[in-house]
Amino acid sequence: MASTTISSCAYQAVQGAHRLKICQFSHGIVGMDVNADGFIRSSTFRVGGFDWAILYYPEGYGDDSEGFISVFVEFMSKYGKAPAVVDIRLIDQVTGKPKSLLSSVFFEEDEEPFRFKSDSFAEATWGKERCIRREALEDSVYVRDDCLVIECVITVLGQLRVSETKPLCEIDVPPPNALQHFRKMLEDTSAADVTFDVQQETFAAHRAVLAARSPVFRKQFSEPMKEKMSRITINSVEPAVFKALLHFIYTDSLPVMDDFTRAESNAVFQHLLAAADQYGLERLKLMCAGTLVMNLNVENVASALWLADKYNCQKLKEACVNFMAPSNRVDAVVASQGYQLLKRGSPSPLADVWEKRSRARQSFL
Repeated sequence: MASTTISSCAYQAVQGAHRLKICQFSHGIVGMDVNADGFIRSSTFRVGGFDWAILYYPEGYGDDSEGFISVFVEFMSKYGKAPAVVDIRLIDQVTGKPKSLLSSVFFEEDEEPFRFKSDSFAEATWGKERCIRREALEDSVYVRDDCLVIECVITVLGQLRVSETKPLCEIDVPPPNALQHFRKMLEDTSAADVTFDVQQETFAAHRAVLAARSPVFRKQFSEPMKEKMSRITINSVEPAVFKALLHFIYTDSLPVMDDFTRAESNAVFQHLLAAADQYGLERLKLMCAGTLVMNLNVENVASALWLADKYNCQKLKEACVNFMAPSNRVDAVVASQGYQLLKRGSPSPLADVWEKRSRARQSFL
């Protein structure tokens, strides 16, 4: 059998990303601080030793772009040339995940990457005039609270390098499946050695798995109490929340909640964050906080802030404070039921909100 060798070539690359948040998206060009050419330029950011900016045209660029937004990347450095690959994305404000809107990897037919130069607008910018229709965005997951977030990922390409030749030896290895086995283990109760009574529901589990994942369970199942722990009553957690807690312990992931409304799933994640804190599951706690941040609104932000303060979630607290800070949003938050709970149970974060609002008003004046 003939032997096969392999070598590879790749650019030395430096990658960076920048996000531009467009507030008052529905206003279009009206009321926005656009220049005479009808675009908004982001703050300058640096990738691969070069300066860049995002150009956003709320009413499109050119005569044929009516009804569209236009987005370009601009090379801001005065000197040098930068071969680069650009990926312009929109941020899904429900999941937080980006979706590629325009990529030079697929846009350019040439094999060579686009080479940015400062000589002219055409050589210093890359993008598309008819990027996406405004009406396609208005009721989409990409616009929330009248804000659109555009992300630009730039990969600056350096010298092309070819590796040394080496023999090709490939062995097909199946993907990791340990978590699938643990999920089946949770579903199959035949080998379970502990049962939890949570209100009117029961859950079977395995003490070794629980002890390995949670320091609280590890202490609970330690000697000399171990043999007495075959059945445990849980009064502090709802069944749906405890089920989600076990799902994370066995699969290291959040459960899918397709059967829940958005408000119901948000409530489950709030209680799940509290349970994660109770059982010392820091990763689960942060995952719940991240989900809550992506679903903040005027009705739940106060209760989320109360939760963040009670369970010491600094990032969630900062997100809530930033959400509540604008003067046109504070009044709606104050009128919500969640605010009344926050006011009675956790007054300290309120000071952060009012202080930030006061600073914003003073800077405006």
